[in-house]
Amino acid sequence: MKRVLVGFDGSEGAENALNKAMSIVDDSGQIILLAVVLRPSEVKPLDAHNVQTMKNRANSIVNIAIRDVGDHEFALTGIVREGDDIASVIIDVASELNVDAIVLGSKGSSELGRYPIGSVANKVVQFAKKPVMVCR
Repeated sequence: MKRVLVGFDGSEGAENALNKAMSIVDDSGQIILLAVVLRPSEVKPLDAHNVQTMKNRANSIVNIAIRDVGDHEFALTGIVREGDDIASVIIDVASELNVDAIVLGSKGSSELGRYPIGSVANKVVQFAKKPVMVCR
């Protein structure tokens, strides 16, 4: 596979998804780590500060993962996006970047918040127009 999108939040499930993506991507391919920060529907000054803090944390988690993977033949990049629905952002980014597949962890304790990871994977599987692999 040339381009693989990994939903990444720093959880054990996300680490498993990254490991699986590394095993299926072509040597000349690309893995994109996507961290999604939930944004409140009505942004108040305190919420805006919290969202920025979470974006900074997400960038840190993604950058640490990229550093820890080290050198490989494939390219490894990371992006952080905001949205009010994690699954929708994953689906939208997969289409926008025209990836070959989406790889997600089945569940875990997100370092980016306490959100039911399994329900995110379930929604992506149901609605994505790209192949989705869910890793345990």
